[in-house]
Amino acid sequence: MSKKKVLIVGGGYAGIAAANRLSRKNSEVEITLITAEPTFREKIRNHQVIAGTKGKDFKIRNLLNPKVSLIIQRVEKIFPKENKVLLNDGTTFEYDYLGYTAGMRAGDPGTKGINYFSVASFQDSERLRKELTNHPNAKITVLGGGLSGIEVATELAENYPNAKITLLDSDKIGKNFSSGAVLYMKEVLKNLKVNLIEGERGEYLLEDKIKTSNGTQVDHDYCVVSAGLVASDLGKNSGLGSNKIGQVYLNEYMQVPEYSNIIGAGDGVKVPGEEYSYLRMACATALPMGIYLGERISNLLGKRSEIGQKPFQLAYVGRCVSLGRKEGLFQFLNYDDSPKEKFWTGKVGAFVKELICKFTVFSFKAEKYFDFYAIPQPKEKDLVKENERLVTAEK
Repeated sequence: MSKKKVLIVGGGYAGIAAANRLSRKNSEVEITLITAEPTFREKIRNHQVIAGTKGKDFKIRNLLNPKVSLIIQRVEKIFPKENKVLLNDGTTFEYDYLGYTAGMRAGDPGTKGINYFSVASFQDSERLRKELTNHPNAKITVLGGGLSGIEVATELAENYPNAKITLLDSDKIGKNFSSGAVLYMKEVLKNLKVNLIEGERGEYLLEDKIKTSNGTQVDHDYCVVSAGLVASDLGKNSGLGSNKIGQVYLNEYMQVPEYSNIIGAGDGVKVPGEEYSYLRMACATALPMGIYLGERISNLLGKRSEIGQKPFQLAYVGRCVSLGRKEGLFQFLNYDDSPKEKFWTGKVGAFVKELICKFTVFSFKAEKYFDFYAIPQPKEKDLVKENERLVTAEK
């Protein structure tokens, strides 16, 4: 009896986690991971790439279980009816099960100016780092005040003290943090002399300036775009159902409804239902999704899995943000990603943030040998309250 072929598309957080977990669950399966680059890109460290403070890189091959085959190619299109994919070298690859972990990419910021760089792109981050090496006193606008934007602004302000940094957001920064945590972040930004502009949308993105919806003009030499992220267009272009930012729709078992042998995970997918609306684009979501993907395929192949036989569930524990290399913040969360009042700051916050980043790569290495990562689960009382809320909302 020939082995079932499992193809995993994408070598990010979800893809590597899925491949390693599945590789130990079923000896009667042939696993191949296809990704465009041989190096694992820690997107949660792209702000460090820009500032030149990032450490070593990791080869994907070294993070994978030896049983997993690795192909360095770009998948151009999926043919779900034929159970095959087309690679950029013109060859095709057949599968019995497909793990879709294509992830996210930078959206179109509305300009083609060469002075705009996306924090979602390693290539852009590296290109801007080289620019700043020669122009350390530059005027830099960071467009988007989410976690990535805050990290970019503080990292640059700390490492380029003579640069003029502006953080611009259409809303208030720290929307998913407690009020005390927001005050702390603003105090750090102030101490680092970052100019914070909130509640003004970038209306016109010009080569050397941004004009906001309130009429403010923000001049810059370079602009880092940390807003408007979208999913990989691979799924959409392959005819899979997707939302307006390209995330492929899945059911509660992380399977594409029309093609049950395609199981997804990571930033490039969307699980249905209001109860899942809190699942955000983050490695804190992609990693447990990847673990579930491996367990789900194993269960579908006949190896009973306590995790994979149930619908996907995830409880968030905390979210963290680095504020340069010396400061950080860890926000404790309710299961649905809403903030609790408790948070850690300063050197403790920075230490926890760095520990979590390192934990991600360590998880890959540990998963090569044993079940290491445990998906945080909502408590029963939380699920009861959520069901009660949904029933009330329907009335």
